[in-house]
Amino acid sequence: MKKIVIAAFLTILITSPAFAALKLNDSVPMFSLRESSGSVFSLSDAVGATRKKNGHGIILGFFASWCVPCRNELPFINSFVDELRNMGITVVLVDVKEDIETVNALLAELKVDKPVVVVDRDGRTAEKFGVRFFPTIFFINADGKVKDVLYGGINGEKELRQSVQKLLEK
Repeated sequence: MKKIVIAAFLTILITSPAFAALKLNDSVPMFSLRESSGSVFSLSDAVGATRKKNGHGIILGFFASWCVPCRNELPFINSFVDELRNMGITVVLVDVKEDIETVNALLAELKVDKPVVVVDRDGRTAEKFGVRFFPTIFFINADGKVKDVLYGGINGEKELRQSVQKLLEK
């Protein structure tokens, strides 16, 4: 009985829209983080008034190198970056609480070379977004509002395309 109660609680917790601090249509907190390449990425450059003219938004995924679902998902996301870029969608992946060397080694191992990858060394950005486990992916429109959130990884191309469609809607 105890296992059933725990399983039910975890199911409700994980599937609840209240699970993340950010909800649909919430404005996202702005941040600047160092890219794996060494330069700095600022979210304010990817969303907001200047971005609305040129794009539809951003896919912002939080991951860690030790996370098996993340390791499985990174090459999948990488395979769609060019197509998404042509749609005006930027893909940014945020590694949480690891150093740049660890991230670069993972990217090389998995042959992930297309998305912008940044490092949230102290985990503060993940905290601002309410990330509680990995992977968590936010679909953010050009206005800087959350249009969809996927927890625990993308379940295939169809789910990715459904979430992307929410960015393309006006």
